[in-house]
Amino acid sequence: MGYDPSETNNDYIIIIGIITNNGNNVKRYSMPGSKVDLIFHPIRLDIISALSTQQMTAKELVQIIPSVPLTTLYRHINLLVEGGLLEVVEEHPVRGTVERVYALAGPPSLHAEDLEGMTKKDYEQSFAIYLSSLLSDAKNYLATKPDDQAIDLFADGVEVTKLQLLLSDEEFRTLNAQIFEMIMSAAKNGPAPNRKRRVFSYVFIPVGNRGD
Repeated sequence: MGYDPSETNNDYIIIIGIITNNGNNVKRYSMPGSKVDLIFHPIRLDIISALSTQQMTAKELVQIIPSVPLTTLYRHINLLVEGGLLEVVEEHPVRGTVERVYALAGPPSLHAEDLEGMTKKDYEQSFAIYLSSLLSDAKNYLATKPDDQAIDLFADGVEVTKLQLLLSDEEFRTLNAQIFEMIMSAAKNGPAPNRKRRVFSYVFIPVGNRGD
């Protein structure tokens, strides 16, 4: 089964479309104590984002996250299943064992109640994990290039943008909904010979003078 991204709305923080690396430089949680801890872990972010548009087995996931040993990957998959974020949608007997196909049980989202009790330090830690994943993505991309070869970002489809917009709360909600609608439309794409995995990530943060 799995959830259909097209049936999702954006009344919460949704975590999708982040294909990341191991992130060894950030804090690890041995057992997730909350939904925030469950989602904001480098390896589990990898798993969630890889499954954001299609179902996979653990062996297929390890091809996308090759820096994580399969035994470690299984451990984090089991945590996500136990936490209700993943579900087993198919089981196939393979040479005396059972191969399971995993899918997101629903949108990997955080609601207001999931964030209750979080401190400023907790938020800083979550941002650090998220941003470290983006750095890992960039390193992974560059690692595919020979040292003596020129890199053509435009030909490869690399886009990096940061700007500030003046938006009312209503204008912000409208823009966010438009972006979300486009993401959900693209998320329905299945594998095809002319398609490649692309990391898409965006963050809105209100800024201004301190005390505004």
